[in-house]
Amino acid sequence: MLEHTLDRAARAAGPQRVVTVVNSDHHIYLQRPRRLNIPGRLIAQPRRCDTGPGVFLPLSVVMAQDPKALVAVMPSDHFIHSKAAFQTILNEAFELATYLPRKIILLAAEPDAPEPDYGWITPGPRLIRSRASLVDRFKEKPHPAESEELHRGGSLWNTMIVVAQASALWESAQALHPEMASRFQALRPWIGTPVEAEAVDMVYRGMPSVNFSRDILER
Repeated sequence: MLEHTLDRAARAAGPQRVVTVVNSDHHIYLQRPRRLNIPGRLIAQPRRCDTGPGVFLPLSVVMAQDPKALVAVMPSDHFIHSKAAFQTILNEAFELATYLPRKIILLAAEPDAPEPDYGWITPGPRLIRSRASLVDRFKEKPHPAESEELHRGGSLWNTMIVVAQASALWESAQALHPEMASRFQALRPWIGTPVEAEAVDMVYRGMPSVNFSRDILER
């Protein structure tokens, strides 16, 4: 599935603009003889601090090069068919993020079960001349009874695929988790230098655990 995700990312942004983040203990799976052809940049987290740092570490790499970048966050555990249909939806999300530069665009999926282990999005009013809606409510991993209610009420699964201006994501971190944001802000000057790995390791010492869905999107 990682290979499929890398292919989607390369198609969307171009191979050299892909940034892949892994945990340091995953490197063994990416080395020869079964090493994947990973496009762009590969950067490792020295320790696990949940999905928030997992998003904002590669975002720091992107913003060190282009603070005005438009970005897509793609988890590596998705299998999506068809590629063409997904690319069409992704292009629409990029266009929407361009016109709404302070908004975070979430891609959702029609649920086929009241799955309590997923995030749920309750759509609000539909935007004019768009398939997109405002988000009325976001709920990460609800209790089973609540997931049943969300399913019956027409809520959608959160795919964790996110499109936004890099600055919009960064502002959300600064507002909600300033300690994490300040650590990654301090990292930026060292991105791309010979001591990048050491700087990343230092930034992660004492890094707070932040869940991207629960601690940022849900709030």
